[in-house]
Amino acid sequence: MDNNISKLLSKEIEELMKNKFFFRTPNNMKILAYAVSYLILILLGIFLNIEVITAFLSVFPLTYVLGARGLNYYIPLIISGGVILSLFASHNMIFWFGIHMIIAYIVYRTIYSRGSKLLLVAIVNTIIFLGIALYVFLSIKMGTITIDRTQILNFINSYVNSMVEMNQGVDKNMVLDSFSNLQKSFPVTLFIMLLAYSLVLVHYTLSMLAREFVIIPVFPKFSRIMVSSKSAYTYIVVTIITFFVEMEAGSNTYSFWNILFQNITGILSLAFILNGLFTAFFFVEQKSKSTIGKPILFLLMLIFSPIFELLGFIDSAFKLREGYIMMKRGR
Repeated sequence: MDNNISKLLSKEIEELMKNKFFFRTPNNMKILAYAVSYLILILLGIFLNIEVITAFLSVFPLTYVLGARGLNYYIPLIISGGVILSLFASHNMIFWFGIHMIIAYIVYRTIYSRGSKLLLVAIVNTIIFLGIALYVFLSIKMGTITIDRTQILNFINSYVNSMVEMNQGVDKNMVLDSFSNLQKSFPVTLFIMLLAYSLVLVHYTLSMLAREFVIIPVFPKFSRIMVSSKSAYTYIVVTIITFFVEMEAGSNTYSFWNILFQNITGILSLAFILNGLFTAFFFVEQKSKSTIGKPILFLLMLIFSPIFELLGFIDSAFKLREGYIMMKRGR
């Protein structure tokens, strides 16, 4: 009897593993409904001027149709959407929907190849970040976006002067330095904002797909996420290069290479801060099953981020968590 049950379960598991996208075969009417809803979202984005929201929502139905019918439906659908956008939408809207068309395909390929949710978030974030950078660069080159440095400096100076007039105790040089730091760290700030957007987008899309019996990837426990040791060595090399670039730049703090390496260092620092937080989560889980400690650790990370950055770097370079597990097994 037990052998029959195990054989039956094995057969059912084999049948499920044959499916690459759906647990259950999708309904034709539902596929058509989602295809139409995708085009409706494009029209709503155009006429209500809410392209950010509608592009966000469009990833789910487009991914569903792609998973159900493949490229034979996906390509005509995005071409139809592209034609509508080219006729009625602005360049910004065309770009934003175009990025999300690519994201839908990436979500599909990640599910099909059994990729991780964490990897999907990283890829989506990188594509949006690089897409925006390329779009802005081309817009500047083509003259669509014009940057007048004199006007920007005049605006900053007038804003700083008005702040100093309203608050006599405020140091003008300190306010100017804060603007300078903001300009140099803007790419890192944008990267963090897009990371949050990508996380919400991926979570929403996968949650909706799960309701339609799609085999979605799971997000690993934070305590199991690790930054590779290669990142630690990269961080050391980049920090040394940044030091020499700053020495070479001297007073010219706005040089291209100076800003580039400062932002690369900032992104790596953020990665190690989060790695330090996840390392702390790991040791809390080893000592206690209570969930109260994690919110406290998150607040401590916001206050004492350099300590968490150091902890994350040590864990990455010397495999702190792996060493602890090996030591525990040895005992």
